[in-house]
Amino acid sequence: MFGYVRPNIQDLSETDTARYRAHYCGLCRSLGKRHGAAGQLALTFDLTYLTIFLASLYEPEEATGQSRCVPHPMKEHPWATSSITDYAADMTIALTWHKCRDDWQDDRNIAARGYAALLKGRYDAVKAQWPRQCSAIEKSLAELGQIEKHRDPSPDAAANCFGRLMAALFVMQEDYWSGALYQFGASLGRYIYMLDAVCDYDKDRRSGSYNPVILMEKRPEDMRDTLELLLGDASIAFEKLPLIQDEVILRNILYSGVWQGYNEYLQKKEKDKPLKQNNKEGEVNGHGE
Repeated sequence: MFGYVRPNIQDLSETDTARYRAHYCGLCRSLGKRHGAAGQLALTFDLTYLTIFLASLYEPEEATGQSRCVPHPMKEHPWATSSITDYAADMTIALTWHKCRDDWQDDRNIAARGYAALLKGRYDAVKAQWPRQCSAIEKSLAELGQIEKHRDPSPDAAANCFGRLMAALFVMQEDYWSGALYQFGASLGRYIYMLDAVCDYDKDRRSGSYNPVILMEKRPEDMRDTLELLLGDASIAFEKLPLIQDEVILRNILYSGVWQGYNEYLQKKEKDKPLKQNNKEGEVNGHGE
């Protein structure tokens, strides 16, 4: 995952911030219990959102407490866990294992290869318990690899593929809510993929890597309307669901938090402009001397 689905802490109350952190620590705790210390390294904001979202919908029995951990050994931190947290922990392992494999295959990243080896047994266990989700992940990533390899001319192809992957994660079980959950996950997945393409725009232009934003012949600063359309679809599905528990946190992330990656990228791009301009002027002046 990419880490874009995170809260805008500045707009949350202290109570809601503490509640979000309890879910985050709960996911870390669940990863440790189910998959060991290696599993905890895969902790992400994105799957924390999945935890809060599905727990809000299904309202499972929740366990809470406080404890110390390796990152915070001096002070106890509150945590909250449920059966949904365990599901999100398993999906974290599935996504992380596949990402590490891709990083090895694409970039020959030795660290990724080693981490994938550590998680292989855990992924096999997750796949045995959640075959539908893992099969959807495998199929979507294989299709995505072909789209990127053959440089599919449709700018929507890769985003739609990643949307199907995310949709499979949000549909934890087949029930009355499956349709709205699938729609929400697919829309959010398309947004995440396009946002990542925006943030990788400069790097991909230099390397010649596949990037749908480049295919669209647009600049990152021109992509806000497209991103808004994708989130609009997610919002329609969101509003169909009876999400009461932690509603403030969910809305904060969906309507504000997910824009932070885009805004930060544009701000950094704007900040770098004077530096690049000064470098160019220096090169010209130096050559003239």
